[in-house]
Amino acid sequence: MEISHNHLLSKPSYPRYYAFQRMEKVIKAMQHRQTGIPIKSQKLFLTTISNAFTGEDLIDWLEKNLEIEEIDEALHLATLLCKFGYYFQVTENGSTNVKEDSELYRFQSPYFWISTNWNAGHIDYAIYLLKRTMRNQEKHGLNDLELTILEDLRKKLAHQWDFVKMQADAQIKVLKDRKKAEKTFLDSQERAFWKIMRSANNSSSVLEEDARVNLMQVNPKFTKKDEFIRKKISFFEQSLKNRVRTKASQALQNLCAYSEIYFEYDGIFGHCQPSNPWITDDTTMWEVSSPLVEQPTQLRVKKWLFSFRELLSDPTGVREFMKFCEVEFSVENLKFYLACQAVKRAPLSELPILVHKIYKEHLSPEAGAEVNVNDIIRNKITKELDNPSRTIFYEAEKHIFELMKKNSYSRFEQSEIYKNLLEKAIIPAPKKSKIFHFVTLDYFRNRDESTDESDDDEQRGDFVAGGIYAPTAQSISAAAAGLTLSIAAAAGIKRHFSSSIDGKSDTAGLAIQNEN
Repeated sequence: MEISHNHLLSKPSYPRYYAFQRMEKVIKAMQHRQTGIPIKSQKLFLTTISNAFTGEDLIDWLEKNLEIEEIDEALHLATLLCKFGYYFQVTENGSTNVKEDSELYRFQSPYFWISTNWNAGHIDYAIYLLKRTMRNQEKHGLNDLELTILEDLRKKLAHQWDFVKMQADAQIKVLKDRKKAEKTFLDSQERAFWKIMRSANNSSSVLEEDARVNLMQVNPKFTKKDEFIRKKISFFEQSLKNRVRTKASQALQNLCAYSEIYFEYDGIFGHCQPSNPWITDDTTMWEVSSPLVEQPTQLRVKKWLFSFRELLSDPTGVREFMKFCEVEFSVENLKFYLACQAVKRAPLSELPILVHKIYKEHLSPEAGAEVNVNDIIRNKITKELDNPSRTIFYEAEKHIFELMKKNSYSRFEQSEIYKNLLEKAIIPAPKKSKIFHFVTLDYFRNRDESTDESDDDEQRGDFVAGGIYAPTAQSISAAAAGLTLSIAAAAGIKRHFSSSIDGKSDTAGLAIQNEN
């Protein structure tokens, strides 16, 4: 094997360097002679493994030295260190999941640590796989995935396969002369190394890097520091020149214009058409605002002219736009766009079937409703059909959206279909909200009613204020729980109570005059 001399990994500026540095610091503390994990010869069936430790000792050391209180956290940390290849399990399967049991582990040689930036080539891996086929198949046999990889390597390295076979034979002969304990240790060490360098396709690899890491790496072609700095300065200067600046006054002006456009559609700042159902008990607003209606309101139809996305966000607008596209024989674009939206919301299990159906209907050479996309986009989609994702039609969807926006939508705004919709659109009549929506006409009574009837009401504990007779306190509290008072209603209450108080004072004055 050859070690790559890539200097990025050894520099402190490299992002992953600090993660490796911390993990290796813990590993070195584990190997301390006095305070580390107790390492000694351990029995594995009839074989003695030297310099080994158990999973139970590993977990105990982590809890004690790293002050870990929960066992799950210690198991997780131990498993991560094992997956990074700092120690390995001395068994036939070589599992990387650490448990608090008597399984034996050994520390990996620092020569094989990831921080040394190993560059394991195809030849090394082919020798390892071929060597296992020459040994006992029950213990060292290859699985289906490894057999497939070996066949691929045999084709790629056909001109070097004799060398690979010769190296595998030589290593097998050297291995036969070793003791059983050494064989077990070397097999486990080699298996642990290749699990990291060539992990299976269905499992994650610790060698995978975050995409943001590449943004922080130094470009290797800039060998001189001064040249790299000059390039960076030039890049930032160009960025400053091409930067689009927007004044705060312009941003505020745009915000005000946006607020004015959508003012009538805001239930808080504007008004609810025809009335607020929470105040008037009229549910007309909910009926006319449902996703699909036979006859939309005038405000709703006008909103479709704000933008093409506003039209497509309204199911009723999509239905009317579909009718217009059918008249113009361009309905395939809208159907393709709606199908792309369905792909984004479809379950993963149904995704391949749905993608192939859309491709067959709109993009294949024999498509009955073919859409107008260029060959570059079409070929890219064709290559991804075997393993489709939710974004497979992203570029095609964007292209079709722009076509509809420039052509079909602009004609829809000026069409007779839209004008007829605007003329026939309903304008719900507003309803006046009541001050006390739970008070009926039976509660309003005159002062000239019989005194006995008033006395009976007072005996029942009813509330009398300003000539308004309300129900009992219990019914008032229950109805007032859903009461919503506006500013105008509050002003009306104030005027009403003021007039009633004046009326009471006049009545009291007449009574005093009569007594005199």
